[in-house]
Amino acid sequence: MNDDNLKQLFSFIENETVRKKLEGSEDRIRRSFNELFSGYALTAEDILNDVVHVENYNGLVKMENIQFYSMCEHHFAPFFGSVDIFYQPDKIITGLGKLVRLAKDVHGRRLQIQELMTRDICLDVMRVLKAKGCFVRSTAKHLCICSRGPNDDLAQTVCTFGDGSLKDYIWKT
Repeated sequence: MNDDNLKQLFSFIENETVRKKLEGSEDRIRRSFNELFSGYALTAEDILNDVVHVENYNGLVKMENIQFYSMCEHHFAPFFGSVDIFYQPDKIITGLGKLVRLAKDVHGRRLQIQELMTRDICLDVMRVLKAKGCFVRSTAKHLCICSRGPNDDLAQTVCTFGDGSLKDYIWKT
């Protein structure tokens, strides 16, 4: 983000006193955006790279309550919550921390729509780990719902996406 972008971002503020106070914020905002959108520099292949080849693994792997923070591409407002990843390996398993990083660092650190983030996490597990099946559930609060529009602080959005052997999986709470 360059100085012209930041000046344009602040241009809606007509009060010169307020705008003057924001000038010192430009570097902090630049660093913040670099961190918030660092997921564009990563791919699923970068993260899911520490694998173990296995034979005859018929079980399921479930990683729950992965906390994430992201930014809504519609309103440029934060949304945050948790992701649960449930997958059935074929011949490859990965470190459990890798699933956390896939949700948080790759997909959470991008401009997102929750539905597509949920789908993309699932499809990345399927593609990179060549899993038999994957099911992902995300639950989030959207500040665009809490602080504007409906102004509902309690509303949460739940999205699910399944593929392969878990395509029709029904998440029971």
